[in-house]
Amino acid sequence: MRARSGLGPLPTFAPAASRPAGVADDAVLPRDPAPSYRQLARTHGSLLVLLAIVVLARHLWIADLAAFLLLLTLPGQLLLRALAVPGEAIASFPVYLPAASLAVLMASGLAVDVTGLTFGFSHPLSTIPLLAGLEVTCLVLIVAGRNAPAGTAIAWRQLAPRAPDAWPLVIPLVAAAGALRLNNGHGGLLALLALCGCAAILTGAIAKAPVMSRTQLSMVLYAVSLAVTWGYSLRGDIVYGFDISTEYNALHQAVTSGEWHFAHPGDAFGAELAVTILPAQLHFLTGASDLMVLKLFYPAIIALFPVGVFALARRIIQRRWAFVAAAFIVVQSTFAQQLPALARQEIATVFYIEMIGAMFDDRLSKRQRWRLTAVFGVAMAVSHYSTTYFAIEMLILLLLCQWGVSWFRAIPKVTSAAVVALCVTAVAAVAWYGPLTRSGSNVEQVAGALASRGPDILPNQGQDVISSYLDGTAQTPISPAQYQALVARYYATRVKYVVPLADAASPRYALRQSAVPSPPVRAQPARSLLSLLELVAEQLGEILAVAGAAFMALRRSTPVPARQAALLSLGALLALSLLKFSGTAAQAYNPERAFVQAYGVLGIAMAWSLQYASSRLQRWARLVTGAAAVALLILFVQMSGVADGILGGSVGTNLSSGGEDAERFDTSAAEVAAAQWLGHQVRPGQLVYADRYAELRLSAETSIRNGVLNDVTPQTIDASAWVYASTANVVDGRARVIFDNHTVTYAFPAGFLNSNFSVVYTDGSAEVYHR
Repeated sequence: MRARSGLGPLPTFAPAASRPAGVADDAVLPRDPAPSYRQLARTHGSLLVLLAIVVLARHLWIADLAAFLLLLTLPGQLLLRALAVPGEAIASFPVYLPAASLAVLMASGLAVDVTGLTFGFSHPLSTIPLLAGLEVTCLVLIVAGRNAPAGTAIAWRQLAPRAPDAWPLVIPLVAAAGALRLNNGHGGLLALLALCGCAAILTGAIAKAPVMSRTQLSMVLYAVSLAVTWGYSLRGDIVYGFDISTEYNALHQAVTSGEWHFAHPGDAFGAELAVTILPAQLHFLTGASDLMVLKLFYPAIIALFPVGVFALARRIIQRRWAFVAAAFIVVQSTFAQQLPALARQEIATVFYIEMIGAMFDDRLSKRQRWRLTAVFGVAMAVSHYSTTYFAIEMLILLLLCQWGVSWFRAIPKVTSAAVVALCVTAVAAVAWYGPLTRSGSNVEQVAGALASRGPDILPNQGQDVISSYLDGTAQTPISPAQYQALVARYYATRVKYVVPLADAASPRYALRQSAVPSPPVRAQPARSLLSLLELVAEQLGEILAVAGAAFMALRRSTPVPARQAALLSLGALLALSLLKFSGTAAQAYNPERAFVQAYGVLGIAMAWSLQYASSRLQRWARLVTGAAAVALLILFVQMSGVADGILGGSVGTNLSSGGEDAERFDTSAAEVAAAQWLGHQVRPGQLVYADRYAELRLSAETSIRNGVLNDVTPQTIDASAWVYASTANVVDGRARVIFDNHTVTYAFPAGFLNSNFSVVYTDGSAEVYHR
């Protein structure tokens, strides 16, 4: 039967038939008698044999998929049993399982690498050693769990989705097909249809949440999350995004060399296991290429983050509003577009939400919470430094706020699990990025920036008050003429080793504006209205989050778990505010990425405000629900590019092969070939020029990591330098740079280069210049 509401036709959802009538969604179903240790050992042993078989049967896609699924479930199941985590807790928070598996994979891969290098084995990072190391690790965990209580058995009837509940997974498959069609030169209609399907099932799930099971709602969240992330990650011939180009290079070096070393001075990317050991292990054990591990598998992991937020929120608020809290993250453009371009943060963010979930899990004993938060805290620390530093800041603020509120509200002065999480995470981060890998130069850079220019409060405050707040620490554009004058002066005084050509200052080589053409907007009033509604919905969501966190924290009748979550939300809010107002802090951790991390808990406070309004205004409850659904729909339509795809305007790489985003990140095979050719030609000490986004091709495909200059202008190009030009430079005739927190788009200086340099490589889409 097709339900209807004020939102129009909604998708049909199957009722929660996986539980008996009259049984609450979160109730623990009667479970089969707990198997004995001997039975479990036989089962797990058989699964380990199966894992070895599918790993050795590489290059069959069904074997690769089976290996990936086993790697994300079996090691975690054994670790959780060894830690005596109750099966009820795992069923309630199912993301524990894959997160624990990732932690085991990291640990076993690191152990194999260190052991192999210690005893002089070449290429310890290869299939057989990694498989043997994982099997031995799993056998040790089986033995370690021999005395685990019967309650650790997982109730798979509660955890595993039924086949009819998996129908939303069709949508990410459509999204993947749409991305591949765009890669092959076809239009974006299929990709647009996939996003429309995402919008439909998200809003439909909000309306039908009371009659859907938590498994069905989790499946909707996972499917939509995977669809929107695959829409970006699968685009192009190499990885999509900025940082991920360097991450891919670090991974590729680990794969080709077959080893990883601790010492990474000044190289935080190479020191992070989430972009070295872990993806290398997934590559060797599944048979997927290292490129596809980042493009295909990692988005499948970050798609678990909203599911974890939903599971955490369900402990505090009703199912519908818990879904809204998680969906608010999914509809953010940052989640879909930026996180798949940050491999290390994809993994660290999942560990982060699991650490928070374990801290507040009342199904766990105190010691179980300590052990689980410690595992996830350490795993997060070795995965990504910025996610870790932001989490540490949140935890410090939580403990301070909780101690203060405990004097006049019913809450313990200290939460021991939060103390353990803070101490373990901080110690792990200091040890890992300090004496172990010596890669903590980023902290020194932030300290130096603070010493030289202070916090740099609201660098865009030359505008009106509202614009200054909304733009915050965002980069602002300047004209090519302004940029040319500023950068020439900077090079003349600061970069004196660059010797430009004699005619570089000639007026005929002055930089010119070059705007990116975009399709005309077909319904400007509707487009403007949607933009306004998007701004209102986003700001209203932030206001509701602030109000909900404060009210939950200070309200007398708030239960202790909810009050703790509210205080953590306040800590996240304070940490986020620092990035919002301080330009120096924003350079250390992008505020948009921090927003997604913070709203793992702040979104719960926002949804609590909506639930409170719905319960207080019972006559208007449907209106509150409808307004929330419409607001999320507007945010999704705007931020995913659906509005641009339908009404016209510049669209992202997920829907088009042209436009600003595609010129930046959609990399072709021709660009890769040109980058690889240049990588073989450049000698140490030679200068290489490439604009901000052309450099990504060099970062991904070559070892040219130091000495690349982004200022491709006549007065800043050294007379003996190499210049790499991407398709955007050669075909579209545009270059881009960020200078002193300002963005610049200008006409690529092809006239100057053709007059003074030789084209030493060209394939029609990319070129290399040299004298």
